[in-house]
Formats: sequence, structure tokens, C-alpha cells
Amino acid sequence: MSGTLFDLQQYFEQVNQTHFDGFLEAPVLRWNSRLRSSAGRFIPGSRKFWKELPPVIEIATYLQREERAHELILDTMAHEMIHYWLWVRRKPFGHTGDFLKKMREMGVSRYNPVPRLRPFRYVYGCSCCQKEFPAKRELGVLACAHCCKAHANGRFDSRFRLQLLRHLTREEGLKLIHERV
Repeated sequence: MSGTLFDLQQYFEQVNQTHFDGFLEAPVLRWNSRLRSSAGRFIPGSRKFWKELPPVIEIATYLQREERAHELILDTMAHEMIHYWLWVRRKPFGHTGDFLKKMREMGVSRYNPVPRLRPFRYVYGCSCCQKEFPAKRELGVLACAHCCKAHANGRFDSRFRLQLLRHLTREEGLKLIHERV
């Protein structure tokens, strides 16, 4: 995304100097408009000589529109840079003990404080047990697992097929998401 007010290279350099003594070379840095629940991600590169791919840090585009955009982007960049730092050092780069230790030292968040959750749009139901199942997309042919286990030895049985009960408004869908979190 060119022409943005938020330059990922500047965020990278700031975190690199402050927390990694300038040790890290910049990977590919880019905005990702498809990230919703996570604020960023680290994609390790390939070190194979016949298929060398650079590592990538992606930051969710929507963070630029948040009220505390600068703080959120900086925190996300720092989080992803810990993964990258571990990868560069050829250590496991998931949320390991080393990751968590460095994260605490840096004062970085583990979870995205402002996820963009898609609302539920549909409610399906089982006519046998009367359970309701919210869904974010239209479901194909599915049956109630509880009823199939109880009455059909765990096999699919069309008697327990989920039926579309109602469509939800955006507000209803968002409310349902927040009730379940």
C-alpha cells in the first residue's frame, strides 16, 4: 500500500534499534488487507539455496484506521519481529518460552486488542434437540453432532440435518459474537 502515512520500514527500524541493537536486517514488510483476527503475521523465508525466499512481516491494513494506530502498529511490528528474531537465530519461532520472555522484556502484547471479527449472519437449528448454531456463512448439508452421536452411532443421519432458522442483522450478529467471546 503506497502513499500511506504509516511507513512500515520506519516502525521496523525503530523497534530494531530499541530492542535488537540494530541486529536485524529488514525482511519484506507489507500491509495485508485480509488480516482480521490477527493484527500481523510473520512468514519465515526459505533458506534452501535452490529456492531462496525472503522472510515477510505483514501488518493488518485496518490498524491504520484505528484511534491508536501508531501504538497498535508499533506493538504489532514488535510482536512479529520477535518471531523473526528467533527465526534468524535458528530457534523455534512460535510462542515459545524464549518468545514470551522477550515479549515481556519489550512490553509487547501477545494478542490483538482490536480484532476485526466478522459477525454471525445465520442461525441454524436442530429440530430434534432444539440446539441453535450461529454461522458466519451459509452451511452446506450438516447434521447435529450431538443427535447423530446419540441416535445414529456417530454417523450422519438426515433426520438431524441442520435447518436455517433465521438471518441475522449485522448488529445481531456482532452482539452474538461478543456474547460468545
